[in-house]
Amino acid sequence: MNVIMAIGGMVRSLYCKTVVAVLRSSVGVMLVRLIMDKFGILAVRNAWYDPSKVTDHIIQGYTKPLRSRGWEMALLEYTISMIMDSTSTSKVPVSERLPEISCPVIVVSGDTDRLVPRWNTERVARAIPGAEFEVIKNSGHLPQEERPEEFVSVVAWFLRRAFGRPNEQEKVFQAAR
Repeated sequence: MNVIMAIGGMVRSLYCKTVVAVLRSSVGVMLVRLIMDKFGILAVRNAWYDPSKVTDHIIQGYTKPLRSRGWEMALLEYTISMIMDSTSTSKVPVSERLPEISCPVIVVSGDTDRLVPRWNTERVARAIPGAEFEVIKNSGHLPQEERPEEFVSVVAWFLRRAFGRPNEQEKVFQAAR
């Protein structure tokens, strides 16, 4: 059984090294560009509850970074680090470290998020001790953009609940800024 486990580990390691080599090659860069060119705008539209409200200005905001020199390699290196972390035997997965969080946390989700389903964000919130979970209706993956007033209201409520109302001294300091 130990031999089979060792062989499985070697196969996984070889597979990961192969994937990393492909991603770092010119083929990897070309694939990232192709995917982003083909599906980038569609992904932005898909992130919204109502894709018809995605303006050219919004599209430009999301695609402008893709015109930066070297963005493909940055994305690839991030992807590689995620792959390596997920297969590492020495690093504890983030999902297992969520219960260690001890500061106030709010997790906000749109009710129709097609990129990260609500059940998934709710699961993350449940894993963090004392975390608040809020759902903004008629919103997709970007409630902070689609429903900014409601988002700010939810976050302000959370901050007041977590930290209390600002005292008079803080109000004076904020007014002086």
